[in-house]
Amino acid sequence: MSFGSSNDAPGGSLPGIGNSLGGLAGSLASGVASHLGPLGGLVSQVNTLQRAAQLAHTGFSLLGKTPESIAGTINSAAGGPARLTQENRYVTLETPLGPDVLLVSAAVIDENVNALPAMHLDLLAHKHDLSGDALIGQRVKVRLSHQPPQSMLGRVVASSSSEDDFRYFDGYVMSFDRVGNPGKVTQYQMTVVPWFALLTRSTDCRIFQNLTARDILAQIFQEHGFSDFVFHLRITPKPIEYIVMYQESYYNFCARLMEQEGLIWTHRYEKDKHMLAIGDMNYLFQPIDGLKTLAYSTSDASKIEGCIDRLNEGRHFGVGKVTFQDFNHQNPSSPLMKVDAIPQNSQHALLDQTERYEHQSLYDHSDDGTRYARYAMEAEEAQAHRYTGSGYAWRLTTAGTTTVTGHPVEANNQEYVFLQVRHEAVNDYTQHAAELPYRNTFVCLPSKIPYRAERRTPKPLVQGTQSAIVVGPKGEQIHTNGSCVKLHFIWDRRGRMDGSDSMWIRISQPWAGDGWGAAAIPRIGQEVNVSFNQGDPDNPLIIGRVYNGEQGNPYHGAGGQTMGIKSQTHKGDGSNELRMSDVNGAQELYLHAQKDMNTVVKNNQTHTIESGNRTIKVLKGDVIKHVGTGNLTETIAKVRSSTATAINTKAIGGEAGPGEQSHQATDSIEHRVGAGVVTMLPDSIKLSLGPSSVLINASGIYIDGPVIHLNQNTLAPPAPLATTGLGADVDALAAKSPGLQKDLDTLQKAGFKISYGAPGSGSTTDRAKKTISLDGNLKNNTSMATQTLAHEAGHAMYPYTPDYSSKTAFVNGTLADEGAATMSNIRAQREILANGGPDIGIAGNSANAPAYNKAYDQFLQDGNAAAARQAIGSQYGQGETTSNTHQPYGEYYGSWYDKNFPPKN
Repeated sequence: MSFGSSNDAPGGSLPGIGNSLGGLAGSLASGVASHLGPLGGLVSQVNTLQRAAQLAHTGFSLLGKTPESIAGTINSAAGGPARLTQENRYVTLETPLGPDVLLVSAAVIDENVNALPAMHLDLLAHKHDLSGDALIGQRVKVRLSHQPPQSMLGRVVASSSSEDDFRYFDGYVMSFDRVGNPGKVTQYQMTVVPWFALLTRSTDCRIFQNLTARDILAQIFQEHGFSDFVFHLRITPKPIEYIVMYQESYYNFCARLMEQEGLIWTHRYEKDKHMLAIGDMNYLFQPIDGLKTLAYSTSDASKIEGCIDRLNEGRHFGVGKVTFQDFNHQNPSSPLMKVDAIPQNSQHALLDQTERYEHQSLYDHSDDGTRYARYAMEAEEAQAHRYTGSGYAWRLTTAGTTTVTGHPVEANNQEYVFLQVRHEAVNDYTQHAAELPYRNTFVCLPSKIPYRAERRTPKPLVQGTQSAIVVGPKGEQIHTNGSCVKLHFIWDRRGRMDGSDSMWIRISQPWAGDGWGAAAIPRIGQEVNVSFNQGDPDNPLIIGRVYNGEQGNPYHGAGGQTMGIKSQTHKGDGSNELRMSDVNGAQELYLHAQKDMNTVVKNNQTHTIESGNRTIKVLKGDVIKHVGTGNLTETIAKVRSSTATAINTKAIGGEAGPGEQSHQATDSIEHRVGAGVVTMLPDSIKLSLGPSSVLINASGIYIDGPVIHLNQNTLAPPAPLATTGLGADVDALAAKSPGLQKDLDTLQKAGFKISYGAPGSGSTTDRAKKTISLDGNLKNNTSMATQTLAHEAGHAMYPYTPDYSSKTAFVNGTLADEGAATMSNIRAQREILANGGPDIGIAGNSANAPAYNKAYDQFLQDGNAAAARQAIGSQYGQGETTSNTHQPYGEYYGSWYDKNFPPKN
């Protein structure tokens, strides 16, 4: 059966549509080219009218008739048409509906670099009730046959062909429409996209941290169930610290991420699949299989295999240099200024004067700025020099390279990489001979020019502020690096709220100076208000904090009349607080310190209470006033009243003015000056200085001292000097120490015997045998003998009993005994010197004498003999050694204890 051509005959025209359709098609072509990129994908942008117009233009330009007119011709033919099939047709379609259910009338197939490809198909079907439900989202395949010889164009392509004679395209059905009126055949239109375009249908908000662009892309693709992608990277990618996908499609995010990181991508089609190929340099571009060269011809291009008939060169005025500047808060004084200039061979005077300057929050490090500026400059160069063309080389594909030959402009005979290719193909089911069933148009670039895509994909902006929750590790209350915290954004569905949700985010403070200002770090669980620098979701800044239903205002119930600052003890109870109440008649300023409060005033401090009282309460502890160099002056109009259990007053010097002082206490009053003490009790008064004292009570006056001097002739003569048996010289020198005299008298009355031992035998005291034995070598050394006598008398007077309950108790006890002996020695030394005698010295290592004297002086001040014995004994144990083993006494006594009281197993 044959069909008449009517007004659709070759060379004819459709009244009123030819010019307008050409104009519309031209605008559509430019519109398609502009939308193929990052604006969410061509599929969601090209509406049914645009698609239909483009397909109409394709059919009309190749066949001289539109797909609609072909369908109309078939439907208007007399009789029933033979069933149409795709057998040996130039362009065929495989769908889940089965063979020959849908027949391709016209096809527009767009391939792109760094933009989504798409296939738009005009279809015929004998069924008028096909439903898109069976096709939407399904995978389909389009096949182009090898361009047939012109002599065979009148019917079909040759039936005998190999796989090399076909090109395959496949993808997923994004839209399927019934158009026109059903008849013997019904016209449908279909749009097919790669799997990457399906990501335009999924939007999300999420955060990626410390991942490379490759890691992020692979993660997203795999999460959506796609594995047909491959990376060709020559440069080791650098991890991106923090990047946010916000209120955008996955495609939009991936596209702008690849543009940001200078990545090049395209789709490569195979018989049963298509691959998303991603690279970082021109190495992604590969020679086109079966098309090593591309012949140029204007007269018979349609007859030559792999030929083009148009190659137009375009140059555009670009920019001379690209300058990026950014700000890194960690190094604010050094702006991250990076400049990349166009190569020397592309420069001229006017171009040198142009500059593209951008200030953006895109990078934090100098090397990133250098890289991004270079990408931008390479994108400018790629845009400044482009070629467009058309022809019949059906093997042309994007990111493919081939060499043009035969062009009359010799410079154009070079290798090109193809950035956009539009394939247009038709089947004429009226079997009417017409033009070739295939042609293409393309955009290409000399392959020697580095290619980068422009950053055209819009980055979403955050409008206004957002709420977020401060987060950190489980069990912690504060998580900070000192000035920043980490946040969980409400829209983040994947955040674990454990401190890994975000990067460290800065906090706006009331003041921020160099080592001064105000600081309050939000704590885990608190809600904060977040702004974004220039709306950039990658650049958040905490600008405020707000209460909510779980984190309540401490002054919520005060009706707005109370304000303040209240902290919370970290991992504990209590708080510090400054509270101001503005209740009329009950105004109050309240200051609370949970533990310590320290106030430092560098000059004057004045407190004025105009009316009322001042109360200071110290419930536990002391009150200490220290005036370093000035006076303490108090002016009291009436009575000063002090109530104390005891009053201790020390005066270094001063003068008494006129008037009276009265001191009254219920328990005791004590005055000390050096070693002298005056103690007043309710029933007695006592004056004491060392061993001398006067006690007055109701029963009489008691005077005690080594020697008593009264201006009365009735006083009994002093007791005779003690005779030690160590010689008259020793007795005379010992008599100059009243304290030693008293001790010797006490010891002799108790039955102690004093004598010299054998030379070299050492000096010892035996309390049990009541003997004091001095080394015989001291007989001719009066001072040393007196020193040793005072030391051994101290041992004899000290009521020492060894404590064997533990090693520590034993060692401390023996060293306290040595402390008592040394104190007796020091007392004798000082008294003999005071009474005109020689310095007998202190027994032992002379290096220890300052420590011994310090402890004895403290005893004279506080009367705490036990503390003095302990201090001297401690120094003695470390600084004195035995004459036989040469061990420190502390170690020697410890060794003796270990030997005689070994630990029990």
